[in-house]
Amino acid sequence: MRCGTCKYLQSMVLALVISIGVSGCAAGIMVAVGAGAVGGYAVSRDSVEGVSAKSQDELWDAAQRVASIMGNIDDSDRRRSQIAARINGANVDITILPVNLTNTKLRIKARKGIFPSIGVAQEVYAKILNQLEE
Repeated sequence: MRCGTCKYLQSMVLALVISIGVSGCAAGIMVAVGAGAVGGYAVSRDSVEGVSAKSQDELWDAAQRVASIMGNIDDSDRRRSQIAARINGANVDITILPVNLTNTKLRIKARKGIFPSIGVAQEVYAKILNQLEE
């Protein structure tokens, strides 16, 4: 009887994990990536952020290049380390912040109107990291 209860609980937990994954709730999920990422990146409803071993200037230059290639830059403030762009119909905010002396945080937020556009945010994030490799 105990083994049947354990199997039932295991199947319920598995069903819960699968339903959360399918429902689109990706808050707090860590996924490993390469190319200058120190520990991976975090995905929320409308944004992707990660910590890179690249300098703030290197990330800024890569983000400027990617945003201008993928869409139109609406506002760019290097002093505040923020770029606002229109990419694939989404309003994209790119923020670059120093974490410590050797690491920098890159945050990409994308929304189409009032709706999140996580696919655009992930694409921009990946292309910025790829740009750093070149």
